[in-house]
Amino acid sequence: MSRPRARHLVLVVAGTVLVGSGLALTQAPPRADAPEIGEPVAAVAPSPAPPVVPAAPVEAPLPPPPVAAAPTAVVLPATADPVPLVPVGVLASGSLQLPERPTVLGWYAGGAVPGNAVGTAVVAGHVDSARYGSGPLEGLLSLREGDVVEVTDAGGAVHRFAVVSRTSFPKSALPPELFRTDGPPQLALITCGGAFDERTGNYADNVVVMAAPVG
Repeated sequence: MSRPRARHLVLVVAGTVLVGSGLALTQAPPRADAPEIGEPVAAVAPSPAPPVVPAAPVEAPLPPPPVAAAPTAVVLPATADPVPLVPVGVLASGSLQLPERPTVLGWYAGGAVPGNAVGTAVVAGHVDSARYGSGPLEGLLSLREGDVVEVTDAGGAVHRFAVVSRTSFPKSALPPELFRTDGPPQLALITCGGAFDERTGNYADNVVVMAAPVG
């Protein structure tokens, strides 16, 4: 315990000496043998401070583009009245869920929305039913290139699409890219077609009509 204490005292003493030396230097008289300073130099006015340029205002980020409202109805060339649309998903089997009545169509809510800038909006339904009869998608079999399909959304906006193709696929070979949420904006209308199996009560194919936005 005694050695650290002694060291402390030494440090205090040394500090006192330094402070005393400083005081002695400041009180020393001017020296007669100081070097020549030379002619006095006119004082130079300090340079004016550069003007303060206000920082550019930080622009607020642009709001995201509005998302199109969910579709509620579709008008086909062969239908006089709008056909109601309801959102649907995927069944446990992996099949697209469809409304029971052919007079009501399903919009795949996991995909694109009609009116969005990208992606394929999918609308599907039964072509007919033993219980309810035929539905409006029966008209897909007679659509031609250029025919216009109109989709109305929940906000009242009407999105118009022109038919560009009609293709039949075996039900086991429906192209997965029909359900993509990227790529160009499109509308896919899907229903059953092809040969009908009386034993199973199912059609062999899917009829797919592709349409592109108008305007």
